[in-house]
Amino acid sequence: MTSWLAAIPAMLAALLIIATPGAVVVGALRLRPWLAVGLAPAISVSILAVSAIVGPFLGLRWGWGVAALGTAVVVVVILLLQRLVPVLRVQRVGRRRYPRRWRWWWRQSMGTGLGVLLGFLITFAVLASVAGNPEQITQGYDTVFHLNAVQYALEQGNASSFGISTFLLPDSRTAFYPAAWHAIVALLVQLTGVSIPAATNVVWLICAGVLWPAGCIFFVHVLTGRGSATLIAAGGLAAVFPAFPYLLLYYGSAYPNSLANALVPAGLGLVVLLIRQFRTAVGSKSLTLVLLVLFLPGAALAQPNSIFSIALVLTPALIAVAYRWIQGGFHLSTRRGLFRLGLLFGSAATAAAILFSIRQFRSLFHWTSPKSMTVRQAIWSNLTQAPDPMHAPAWALTVLMLLGLVIVVLRYRQRWLIASLALTVLVYALSAGTNNKIANSLLAPWWDNPERIAALLPLLVVPLAAVGLGWLCTGLVQRAPGIAHVFARTFGSARRYAAPAVASVAVVALAIFNPTLGEMKASLTGAYRVPSEPEPQAQLDSDELALISELDQYTTEDDVLANNPYNGSALAMSLAHRTMLFPYSSMSAYDEDLVLLSQGLNMVGFDPAVCAAARHKGVTYLLDFGTDFIAAQESATVTFPGIDLAANSGAFSLVAQVGHAKLYKLSSCAGAQPTVRTSSGTGGTP
Repeated sequence: MTSWLAAIPAMLAALLIIATPGAVVVGALRLRPWLAVGLAPAISVSILAVSAIVGPFLGLRWGWGVAALGTAVVVVVILLLQRLVPVLRVQRVGRRRYPRRWRWWWRQSMGTGLGVLLGFLITFAVLASVAGNPEQITQGYDTVFHLNAVQYALEQGNASSFGISTFLLPDSRTAFYPAAWHAIVALLVQLTGVSIPAATNVVWLICAGVLWPAGCIFFVHVLTGRGSATLIAAGGLAAVFPAFPYLLLYYGSAYPNSLANALVPAGLGLVVLLIRQFRTAVGSKSLTLVLLVLFLPGAALAQPNSIFSIALVLTPALIAVAYRWIQGGFHLSTRRGLFRLGLLFGSAATAAAILFSIRQFRSLFHWTSPKSMTVRQAIWSNLTQAPDPMHAPAWALTVLMLLGLVIVVLRYRQRWLIASLALTVLVYALSAGTNNKIANSLLAPWWDNPERIAALLPLLVVPLAAVGLGWLCTGLVQRAPGIAHVFARTFGSARRYAAPAVASVAVVALAIFNPTLGEMKASLTGAYRVPSEPEPQAQLDSDELALISELDQYTTEDDVLANNPYNGSALAMSLAHRTMLFPYSSMSAYDEDLVLLSQGLNMVGFDPAVCAAARHKGVTYLLDFGTDFIAAQESATVTFPGIDLAANSGAFSLVAQVGHAKLYKLSSCAGAQPTVRTSSGTGGTP
């Protein structure tokens, strides 16, 4: 796949994968169209992620059949609930009985659809400008794991969150790792036959360009119920802020976290509907609760910190609700008030105990990020939408955010948003601007990582800026009738569509002339770049990538290639579908054979124990990319000395070479000739 044009079928397939299960469910619930667009993708992620977990227990391999079965089960449960709980039956208003209401619905639906389309087009333009074709990969540290995890899921037919990381556990243990992302990418590869890198880029594009704008539009609708101009602005502006979705792509290719963040606005809207009264609602509280139950599994299985992100953003609103609830109890009686107070603290203590009983959660507190700037600099950069590595303030976006905040607070009386905005700005300052241990602990769900925390601010800023931009565009059209008149004469449409058109043009202008987004594009271009020589910030250079592309000429899928994963060679697992001895640098455990080979593979021609370990693991080749390791690990030479010295041990013969990248075949094992599979392929220059 050499062009983005060729990826259009894969994009449509990815959209169907992410939209169809949820669309069937919201269709059964008969949600209003613009709400369905915001919630259907999030529900789809839940269905796909849970189905991937249940499938192995039923003896089923991951594929479209398992996804369809999971969707059918959820729909049946929904239909049964509707029969048992009448309040879940949504009564839809017909066009003939309420013509004006129907026209309003049409404008809202149009605003939602055009907003998502605008957000997708801008996101696509950014991605296509930084990655020349869909086959390019980012050079981040996490890229190796995520691509190889998809390959493992395809090989094993298991995309469960309890099985996706098994290839890192040689002793066959299982460990939880949120695998909603990998299940979706694997399903796209199965359905379309595209490569794993292409599928990864396409799924990221759908998440960032469809799920994220749709969620922002839903959240704006919950907060304000504003017209089509504001909804279009919400969808388009979702693609203009660099802190999300682009920063997480630049930083480490945090694909699961990107999927989780894209889902958060839908979760914010559902929780807000439960705890506050608004002019626009999904329907009954019971229906909202059902939707929240359908939402939560996908968010947790995409990346559990999405649940903490929702709690963080809504902390002021939740505190206010809890205070009023406890206060109401004391108004009834002291005993009732104390009971509510005890129940609240008891629930919090129980939740904390459950979380800290989970080993993976406890391990989060071992990660800290060193101070990289002052607190004042961190607050300023986050507030002006320019977190590191950006530096140029996005003044237009900041002004729109503040204008939207004023409108939402004064007109819609959402005063809690002031505290929420201040809190999301402050947490970035705590992460990037301090080395405080308490701050590190509070931010553990995000690994105290400034990039992941910076990606939280757009969760609030995009909806606020959309309200501000929608108000400006509507006011401009109302106060300058000539604009509406020219629009109507030019396009032959009603003048009421002038404000949405002006909003669309404004969003495009903000995308083009936003200096911060320009800086982000430059950084992303570097992340996708394949250098001609080894660089510490890149997994692969051009020589290494070329040799990986030729591996099928010399090896088969049954061969096992010894490697040092810190030099990028582990990517041969997903890029060439080869079995790697060490498929990832941060493997959780080594068995005795792996320990022996990592330390002494260079003795395989002389030491019977090493030879036995190599035979047991099936090692037949050595993929040698040298000792120019990635910057994330400086102790690679100490970790894998046997691998690094093996090429010159006399036990391996050179098979192929591209520049400094070399492929060797194991030719001597403790003085005996090992049984090595031969290949008819030729090529390469020793």
